[in-house]
Amino acid sequence: MQNTNQIPVSRKCKPAKTYKKSSFDDIYKGFQTLLKGEFFCDIKLKTDNQKIITAHKVVLSAASPYFHAIFTNRAERNHDLVAIRNVDYTALQLLVNYIYSGQIVVTKENVQNLLTAVDILEVQDVKEACCDFLQSQLCPTNCIEK
Repeated sequence: MQNTNQIPVSRKCKPAKTYKKSSFDDIYKGFQTLLKGEFFCDIKLKTDNQKIITAHKVVLSAASPYFHAIFTNRAERNHDLVAIRNVDYTALQLLVNYIYSGQIVVTKENVQNLLTAVDILEVQDVKEACCDFLQSQLCPTNCIEK
């Protein structure tokens, strides 16, 4: 005798369900709060002009292959101060802010220093933003010689 009370395959319970947060805004805001309050900061970045920017190794490492390489190097791993050579302080500050917020404003005043910085620090998204900005600024009056 056949069981007619079987549950159709399409109605059976699934063993698990994945839940995803639709946005990382809360996480970004949490990182920004930690940075602004200098909570748990474990690295200081020193530029050529001796100015200091504080941050979190794990956040910088996740965003930049350059920082990942520095912070996983046995010799550098336990240092809390790293000299960042040939990078403008303002450009570095903008990049750190970008890493923590996901936003950056590229202008004609900062684009050159940002490009230099992203080449060294390997922040590809900002490099693309700088290139897009420069491309948007091209017009016959600034790129064609008479």
